Amino acid sequence: MKSAFLYSEFFSHYDFGALHPFKTTRAQIVYELCHRYHLLDSPWIEVIKPEPLPFEQLTLFHDSEYLVLLQAASSKAFAFEMLGCGLGTEENPVIEGLYTLISLSAGATYRGAELLALEDFTLAFNVFGGFHHAGKAHAEGFCYINDVGIALSYLVERGLKVACIDLDAHHGNGVQDAFYDDNRVLKISLHESGKTLFPWSGFETEIGEGAGTGYNINIPLPQGTDEETYLYAFSEIVPPVMEAFSPDITIGVFGADTHHTDPLTHLNMSNHSLCRAVNIIAELSPKVLALGAGGYNVYNSARTWSLIWATLNKLEPEDAFMGAVGGMMYGPEAESGSLEEDSLILTSGTTKDTTHKEVVRVVDSIKGTVFPLWGI
Repeated sequence: MKSAFLYSEFFSHYDFGALHPFKTTRAQIVYELCHRYHLLDSPWIEVIKPEPLPFEQLTLFHDSEYLVLLQAASSKAFAFEMLGCGLGTEENPVIEGLYTLISLSAGATYRGAELLALEDFTLAFNVFGGFHHAGKAHAEGFCYINDVGIALSYLVERGLKVACIDLDAHHGNGVQDAFYDDNRVLKISLHESGKTLFPWSGFETEIGEGAGTGYNINIPLPQGTDEETYLYAFSEIVPPVMEAFSPDITIGVFGADTHHTDPLTHLNMSNHSLCRAVNIIAELSPKVLALGAGGYNVYNSARTWSLIWATLNKLEPEDAFMGAVGGMMYGPEAESGSLEEDSLILTSGTTKDTTHKEVVRVVDSIKGTVFPLWGI
């Protein structure tokens, strides 16, 4: 086992504004929490500083004309054609240094893919990755560069079978659109339903087309879904399909915005269920590229990503500052002294009945349409 923690202090040197939900400080907080809990000390773990991804590698997924506009946006040289690409909007503002930041993020994910494909690493983690909404020629949903799509393109060009398991609360529409007819990539997304959440897509009927039919699986969850129902949906669909596909590498888009405190989403979960799902994914794939993706309660998201890193490395977090005066404290985690929350969140009554019934319907639909294509 050999693990890479990809991190640059420059991730946190940029700011999208006080009112913007995406906070770049996430990476620094996760890095400091991992130090605090001795999660970077093991001999098989390397902390690797990424470099910005060159223009040529960015074109593995993106149109060059769009990238030129992004470069111009980085110097705040606004042009009206940027609006047609989703740049300069409230959700995707133009800020100084933008191109440097997003090419650095993509560079971290790309480097992780290289380490898994070419070297003896079995795990790579970029908490500042997972920008799964960006299209080939447009920005969307806080995403300017689709590092997931770049990594997928790189890996399949090397002849590898790649699964992309997306656990972010938002559907990864940019990845789905790009690989919808591609049978080299298995895409499974477990997310809040597009009936109630951006990007308003990702329904169970979207199963791919052409050669990619059956390789695109969406498990939309109604708002209010609790952890028991979430784990039921995950366990019924993800393991059997992953086993049938047998990936060489799995890209895990591990958004922490499934948490019940997230201000943008409506699921009723702690970090228990996400880490259980992550552990199962790791058991079903020889190599994992883990990406942070969404998470807008900064402190609970940082706790979750740190716990995911611990889970993937089979480490028990040990608080180096427990009981000490003046230790690093981050939100609710400062009071508990633990990354993991105390128990699963379970609902009851009408909400439970309604959400579980809908998820059972979705699961049965997938089993009826997709499972026969896999011989399951």
